[in-house]
Amino acid sequence: MRRGRLHLIAAAVLALALVSAAPAGSAAAGGTEATEWREVFSPDGGITRVRIPEQPDRAPAAKDLRAAAAATVTSLRDSGPSAERFDVVIVGDGYTASQSGLQRQHAEAKWAEIAATEPWNTYRQSVNVWLVEVVSNQSGVDNDPSQGVSRDTALDMGFFCGGVERLLCLDEAKAQAYARQAPGMDAIVAVGNSTKYGGAGYPSLATVAGGNAQAGRIAIHELGHSVGGLADEYWTPGTTHSGGEPSEPNVTRDPWGSKWASYQGRSTPDGGIIGAYEGGHQFEHGIYRPSQDSLMRN
Repeated sequence: MRRGRLHLIAAAVLALALVSAAPAGSAAAGGTEATEWREVFSPDGGITRVRIPEQPDRAPAAKDLRAAAAATVTSLRDSGPSAERFDVVIVGDGYTASQSGLQRQHAEAKWAEIAATEPWNTYRQSVNVWLVEVVSNQSGVDNDPSQGVSRDTALDMGFFCGGVERLLCLDEAKAQAYARQAPGMDAIVAVGNSTKYGGAGYPSLATVAGGNAQAGRIAIHELGHSVGGLADEYWTPGTTHSGGEPSEPNVTRDPWGSKWASYQGRSTPDGGIIGAYEGGHQFEHGIYRPSQDSLMRN
């Protein structure tokens, strides 16, 4: 039953990429510093990819694991047994013990943004949402409002990751340790105590600024990657794809878009038509996507 639920949500996310308009590391060689890709999001909807120094992959300390095990888990949406549902886990960072109410407020606001979009709105009866309350020693996140500001937080969240102001990074292993306290865990959204626009995408989670009204779209985009297995639909100008057929379902080398033939000709909410439009998967030429605009593009 659970496998079926996961496939249902993933298939629906694919449909989102097709019909809905917008409302990994590089190994060090020869002494070169190892780097990894991160997506950077602009308030105007633009998305770019940058390389940053590879973040350490280390297990949480024993004290961090004890703190995670003692965290309070709150149900924000209970639609049924986790074994039969898709579980979204929200963890916070930069919230002190006295800011429990604010942490919940930010978590609920981000989930409301996600749930207002398809396919989450249609399939909300198949989704559980959990808040794992993470308590930090200090309020806020690093480098907010400006570079050089340091705060003692449980997940080490901070802006200016890799020197990029809007890139909001954290300790991924610590975030996972807290998220595992929920009854089920299929997707993780980490919410930072900040009003500054920003976020980031990781293989296992997305980060967003909890107090920023626009930042929820970052989580929606990243869930398209982690849940639906979708490719990005934006590109770098002047680039041409010269490789084989991409494995992702929403990009293709085929100028006729046969991967999504059953959707061809359908209207999109912004008045567009599903077809085959050049540009996507970070390449301007040689790759085609289903629609002019989508949540995987902007």
